[in-house]
Amino acid sequence: MKYATRFLLLLSIGLLTACDALPHTRGYIYPNDRYLEENVATWNSTVDTVNTWNDGPWAEEFYEAIDNGDDLSKFRFRLQNAHKDAIERRTAAERMTHRSEAADLHQHLLTSLHSVEDMFSIMVTLAELPEGYTTEQSTSILARLEPAIERMDTDLQKLSDAQDAFAKSEKIQLTTSDPTRR
Repeated sequence: MKYATRFLLLLSIGLLTACDALPHTRGYIYPNDRYLEENVATWNSTVDTVNTWNDGPWAEEFYEAIDNGDDLSKFRFRLQNAHKDAIERRTAAERMTHRSEAADLHQHLLTSLHSVEDMFSIMVTLAELPEGYTTEQSTSILARLEPAIERMDTDLQKLSDAQDAFAKSEKIQLTTSDPTRR
């Protein structure tokens, strides 16, 4: 019986140790190559969402509706989801652990995700304008949106540059592909 108890105790300790080594749990710190991979994956999924609303057909339809003074409520749900996704990505990124060498890169990721979140927040505000909104109402919100988009673009470029620099300093080869060739 003593041996079975000892065995179960050792097995329990082993399981607890294994759980402590899982990402997003206390105690686990991403190796630099794995952290960069997670950082880039988060960035890529964020950029896909941003492009949908800044360069894609939804963006064209959204801004055309604003220009025409049309009801924007049909965009509300999709924009709220994009905003919610941005918040969730930032929250998940905040939990990503990393080595000290990646601290600057991590901060760039968080800053970029925060600026994406801000941009979508302003777009949601536009989509929540009541039917029959005035030009002044939309113009005041659009005046906040333009600098938010510019800040987001700047932050995303700084993140991309930081990823490249980190990969170079850590001798990690980044695999890139042309997003237009899918």
